[in-house]
Amino acid sequence: MGGLVTDINCQVIDISDGKPIAGLYAAGEATSGVHGAVRLGSCAILDCLVNGRIAGQQAAKA
Repeated sequence: MGGLVTDINCQVIDISDGKPIAGLYAAGEATSGVHGAVRLGSCAILDCLVNGRIAGQQAAKA
């Protein structure tokens, strides 16, 4: 388990310095948090869709 650490905008955080990595976004089971702690299966669909939309919107702004 585990995964990429993201901020509220779904931008991936560099754990060595705690800063966002420019242009890198992630959502769903590629990320840590709830998805990194347990396998949620179909229970996580809404969370994946919402965070996927946020990641897409933020990436489109970049």
